[in-house]
Amino acid sequence: MMILFFVLGSCLGSFVNMLVYRTAVKYKLRKIAFAKATASRNRSFCDYCGRQLKWYENIPIISWIIQKGKSRCCQKKLPILYPIVELATGIFLLMFIYKFNLLSDQFSIGLQMMRIFWGSVLAILLSFLVVFDLKYMILPDFAIIILIILSFLGVVFDEPNVIPYLLSALVGSGFLWLLNWITKGRGMGFGDVKLAIFMGLFLGYPKIIVAFYAAFIFGAIVGIALMIFKKIKKKTQIPFGPFLILGTLIAWMWGSKIVELIK
Repeated sequence: MMILFFVLGSCLGSFVNMLVYRTAVKYKLRKIAFAKATASRNRSFCDYCGRQLKWYENIPIISWIIQKGKSRCCQKKLPILYPIVELATGIFLLMFIYKFNLLSDQFSIGLQMMRIFWGSVLAILLSFLVVFDLKYMILPDFAIIILIILSFLGVVFDEPNVIPYLLSALVGSGFLWLLNWITKGRGMGFGDVKLAIFMGLFLGYPKIIVAFYAAFIFGAIVGIALMIFKKIKKKTQIPFGPFLILGTLIAWMWGSKIVELIK
């Protein structure tokens, strides 16, 4: 059963790759430079020549491996990010299934399906935000708004006291807004401020603190490593959204144990 959910997650990852591309086109960060693609916008097409892809060219992870990382039609190199996103989204969905023990008999079929749908949307949007921020240094509002709504509904239906979650969202976003104001947007983007609202509603206190701590630690490590290997300069901006999402996942999975260890 877990294999089936991983396959489902990797298919969602394939959708994420498509969503990133089409959102970039909508934001005018990329252009569809070929007529064939515009004729089949609702179908998957080659990034380079616009030819509509066959079903066997769209199998998550496997197609990329079989085709040796190249398109079949024009033999152009495909980004390795494609299979990485599919793999990561599959793993995220497995984490969600494991975290909520959704394969047990304690939940009705209806509740299981509703939670799996909720987790699938989370997997899509979080993966999408990571990739989009890495590629374009932007966290699209529509994805963050949906995450905020989903996390708020989750708190309302699952938690007896919503106040700690609301306060976590307020304080967390306020903290990042302060950094945004101090650095005049260079050290912290306003998209990160809005993402913190989701983090607070999703995690609550004290997990939000674990998430921020992990995000800043991993962000610093990666930033220093990139400077050591001369991939970036001291004043080069790097996207912080992926680190916030990584911190969110760490706090969500192991936040309670980390807090107990600190105590």
